Amino acid sequence: MDRILRREKLSFGVIGAAVAAVAICVWISFGGTQSASAEIVAGGLNQTQASNTDGYAARFGTRTLREGMTGPDVRVLKGIVRSKSLLVGSPVSRDFDRPTTSAVKRFQKKRSLKANGVVSRDTAKTLVRSLRRSGASWYGPGFYGNRTACGQTLRPGTVGVAHKKLPCGSKVLIGYRGRYLMTTVIDRGPYVGGRSWDLTNGARKALKFDGVGDVRNAVVKKR
Repeated sequence: MDRILRREKLSFGVIGAAVAAVAICVWISFGGTQSASAEIVAGGLNQTQASNTDGYAARFGTRTLREGMTGPDVRVLKGIVRSKSLLVGSPVSRDFDRPTTSAVKRFQKKRSLKANGVVSRDTAKTLVRSLRRSGASWYGPGFYGNRTACGQTLRPGTVGVAHKKLPCGSKVLIGYRGRYLMTTVIDRGPYVGGRSWDLTNGARKALKFDGVGDVRNAVVKKR
């Protein structure tokens, strides 16, 4: 009897493991990997994202940044100064290098701040205030499985934005309540007055965007 019970428990264990494996495969097939890549990272301290790809949002201004540091908040910084044509000779990466220091100094001089190349709270606040504010909304339900105007298949985990005029593939920075997302123009819209951006569901989740509101924004690179 004990042997029979042990065999039955073993069988149930094998079946349970198989069901779990199937569930994971289904989750990945329906955009689970894209949703996971949209995980929020704060202040550059959570290194869950292996590379500088779209899909994560970073806190910016929570720590002082200077040359030699690294993190997703550094990438936000570089995106801002690149959008102002202040950063040259350096990719928009997570590394605070010498060209970034020079770009920050140029920004600080223009804003009558202490031009030391260090991003203190005051410099960070001034950088944020220098970004445009525009109306935004989000979209997705009812359109999943369809092709976007830029040729992608829209899924629940797709991270991107729609804009009426910017070329497909343009890199943009979107900020909402302290979180900043570097992402790509993948669609056209929104076609509602007073709004400039339409966020996909993946972008909305990354930023914890409520639905309709103002976002900070900058064009980092036109395609």
